[in-house]
Amino acid sequence: MDAVRIGIAGTGAIAAVMARTLALMKSSGDGSAILAAVASRDLSRAQAFISAYGCDGTKAFGSYADMAASGDIDLAYIAVPNQAHLWAASEFLRQGVACLVEKPFCVNLAEARKLYECADAHRALATEGIWTRYQPMRGMIDAALKSGIIGDPMFVEANLSYEIASKERLVRPDYAGGAMLDLGVYVLNFAIMAFGRPEDAECMCVKNAAGCDMSDCISLTFSGGRMASLNVSAMCQGHREGAVFGRRGYLTVDNVNNPQILRIYGPKYELLDERRAPAQLTGFEYEVREASRCLKEGKLECPSMPREETLYVQGLMDSLRAQCGVRFPMEAAQGA
Repeated sequence: MDAVRIGIAGTGAIAAVMARTLALMKSSGDGSAILAAVASRDLSRAQAFISAYGCDGTKAFGSYADMAASGDIDLAYIAVPNQAHLWAASEFLRQGVACLVEKPFCVNLAEARKLYECADAHRALATEGIWTRYQPMRGMIDAALKSGIIGDPMFVEANLSYEIASKERLVRPDYAGGAMLDLGVYVLNFAIMAFGRPEDAECMCVKNAAGCDMSDCISLTFSGGRMASLNVSAMCQGHREGAVFGRRGYLTVDNVNNPQILRIYGPKYELLDERRAPAQLTGFEYEVREASRCLKEGKLECPSMPREETLYVQGLMDSLRAQCGVRFPMEAAQGA
């Protein structure tokens, strides 16, 4: 296999970022992946998307099933709304086509397990595309914590808030909307990457009239007296910063959604070091490269986001939503 042929399922904003990523990879001389096809449930939308993003030679499909069965792609990037992740990804997995599924992997743990079962049944790679797990800053943070420069890390803090409450995907229960699945997934992963899995987790939220959580305050406790305080909101603009506090100092990142600057402070709050991530194309290139490499190597998951981590975070979000009484229509049908 030379360049991995990628098909984008969906034509929304996040699909556009992936199209731009693949174009920039190609223009920079990175031949690990190419955009081979785009699918929508409306053929004209797929055609318009290809035209808008200058995807020369890219094929348009009017259904995900048609693109999956075409033989024209090796890996599908699932860029449809949350509630359709399981259905859309299964269309490809049943044809043996690998899937890079945009976060959140699925609506809930039950769906995530079904998706992995489908992947295993057809020996196809499936991985969650949560970009912060694949980006080089993750390794930079890990290295700083392991170096002992801030002493024993004891507390994590993160905020990720945008004023996006007008977006349809956020406010509709039938779209599996709400801040937890859209934003909470990032702060939870930030804390888990720093401290591992918590021993206890609690959440409070503010809901809209339809029952979707619009703001969440999450508290996690870990072994060894460690703790995390995480806040997300779709109702206001936030600083997006994350921090890990240690006994001899602390470190911060500028944006838990796409961290580019790591600052390390000493016991007198003095700046000890500032480290910047390598210049990125869009930030999506790292998950594309790893998924493409793993596909070529015959792997069924990506090491940066193992399925057990995806399943754990998915179940944790289920538990936090349950504490707040947030339940989606499709979950009632699933008996979840």
